[in-house]
Amino acid sequence: MQSTEKNEAKPLFLYSCAVGKIEGYKKGITLAKDIQSEMYIVKTGKIKVALNEEAGEEQLVYTIVSGEILGEFEVLSEVGQNYLLHFEEDSEVWRISKDTIRRTLKENPATYDYLIHSMTRKYNLALYQVSFNRFYTSEERIVEFLMRVARSSYPNMKRDIRVEGYTHEDIGNSINISRIGVTNSLKNLKEMELIEIKRKLIIIGSIEELEEYRDRIKKR
Repeated sequence: MQSTEKNEAKPLFLYSCAVGKIEGYKKGITLAKDIQSEMYIVKTGKIKVALNEEAGEEQLVYTIVSGEILGEFEVLSEVGQNYLLHFEEDSEVWRISKDTIRRTLKENPATYDYLIHSMTRKYNLALYQVSFNRFYTSEERIVEFLMRVARSSYPNMKRDIRVEGYTHEDIGNSINISRIGVTNSLKNLKEMELIEIKRKLIIIGSIEELEEYRDRIKKR
């Protein structure tokens, strides 16, 4: 279940921008795309967004699904970025010009709330990814990752929070832990009944109980 505020904001922003061109992509496609003068909104599907180096190494940044945005930072700051997009499902996206975005925001000021929410969510995820390597043990990284994704996606929920779209390998790539290390840590959290695990789905039983566990392991 998502917060009411987010559910109300999403359709308003989506359908205000629905004049954009629709592009379709098949599951399994990987696409390098320069983002600067246009923004993309996922109409349907699921897309992993990654950065990559010339040597071919990738760093998963986040996963976006229906209603979520790619390119808001780049369009508003006018600083471009090249992303590697992995289409996890058959997907359709709206490609929207900078002029259309500006007109939409001017005509529907309430859509700023959703745009700001999206940017804040991504900023928080990026900030904690930077701090993981320096300040956290592997176990703490896993717990912090789950908490940050949960809180940024569903800020008003306390129980039964779904963290979707991440394989163990995705999580490991995000916070620089081996896939086996991620699997072992998640298994431990499951045995303590803090989470449930299904295919590409982790359900956090109680965000408060997970936070209490994080505080305990920090004191070790």
